[in-house]
Amino acid sequence: MSHSTLVNAQLKVPLRSLALTVEEPTPGEFCWRILESRQDPRVFESIACSDITFAAYDTALATGYGELQRLVGPDLQYGPRIEEDTQAELFAAASPVPKPAATPDKRAAINGFKPGTVPA
Repeated sequence: MSHSTLVNAQLKVPLRSLALTVEEPTPGEFCWRILESRQDPRVFESIACSDITFAAYDTALATGYGELQRLVGPDLQYGPRIEEDTQAELFAAASPVPKPAATPDKRAAINGFKPGTVPA
């Protein structure tokens, strides 16, 4: 697949609506927060925030921008795209695939405990 074909395929995936903001929880202490709008463009929800405060607004802003770049990943020049796994889940939900029949667990019990999942 050529580079331009790959880029065109990436650009067909919808752009994520992300925002970076800096808040001042107490006077002189700043923290960054990354927000995302998923369905209603007027509604944003917090997806990441700093766990420490900064003494300067610009430090909080720069640190938040670094985290935003990390979230976007290596394709920063094309913008943050909606993950393809989400789209795959939508397609899978539309056409459910029958699950294969369960096979019995043939592993031996050790010290009286049989391997498997532990109930919560």
